[in-house]
Amino acid sequence: MPDNTWSNPYKLCSLKSVSSGPSQGIVYELDDFSVIKVPFQYPVGNGSTVDEQNDHLALSLKSFRCYKQESRIYEILSKHPHPNIVTRFQSSKPDCIVLERVKPLEQSWRNSTQQVRGTWIFELVDVLSFLEQDLGYLHGDITISNIGIGYDNRLKIFDFGSAVHKTDDDFEHQVLEDLSNAANCIYFLATGIDLFAEAKSAADIHRIREDLQTGKYPYSASAKSYQEVIEACWSQNRFTSFKHLKKDLDGLEVQTAGDLVLSEHTGSSPDLLLEGLIREESWMNEEEYCIAWRQKGFEIPLI
Repeated sequence: MPDNTWSNPYKLCSLKSVSSGPSQGIVYELDDFSVIKVPFQYPVGNGSTVDEQNDHLALSLKSFRCYKQESRIYEILSKHPHPNIVTRFQSSKPDCIVLERVKPLEQSWRNSTQQVRGTWIFELVDVLSFLEQDLGYLHGDITISNIGIGYDNRLKIFDFGSAVHKTDDDFEHQVLEDLSNAANCIYFLATGIDLFAEAKSAADIHRIREDLQTGKYPYSASAKSYQEVIEACWSQNRFTSFKHLKKDLDGLEVQTAGDLVLSEHTGSSPDLLLEGLIREESWMNEEEYCIAWRQKGFEIPLI
């Protein structure tokens, strides 16, 4: 299906998309320092088959729910900021989040030194520990693609639509999942190797995860310094929290997040950048969207 079949709350066709496709939301470039993130929805009834229609409904509902969760997390972070989390800029516009723009991790890694990569590893573990210990949340989807490097050359995490709270039923399972995913990111930061780059299917991903968990994956010598903690995260039989993982990394002689300062926004004000945005007339809120699908005979899935 063409990439332009979904809609956003605003007419954004004049802006450059920096998303690979619809996931939790769509991100557009505002200027050199900021981006706008919006939810998306497929037109009601869109799809050439019933299965495709149901997929589009589920994806759209997931975007609504992820947008709400991400907005909630950024509201908490506005009172408890951290230098290794992408900054949200305040805006009076509804149905959008304006965020600090960061450089892709893969691009920044190629131009970095071993010492800087060591700092980034500590920053990653520190910020994930902060989320868990101070705020009671897990990121829920910590991957290379959800990490960037700010203009202050500090590691920044983003995309909080899948965040899990400590009161959620699946929190204990998600801790182990997030620790394993964090180890994948540490491995990349140490080596420049994306363990899942060649995965073509869900079966490939499952096989690689099994190999990592059972210690069958060939280990790069350039990550030797972190091998013990990485393999402990993959095996899921040693660490039970990011606090424990961070404690094992405390011996590294790198600058800690506590020594850092928050990056400052040096671009135009968000409201000035968004001044010309026009609402998309066909956009529906979640309740309206669900009603419209029900009227076409579809059941609303639990997302």
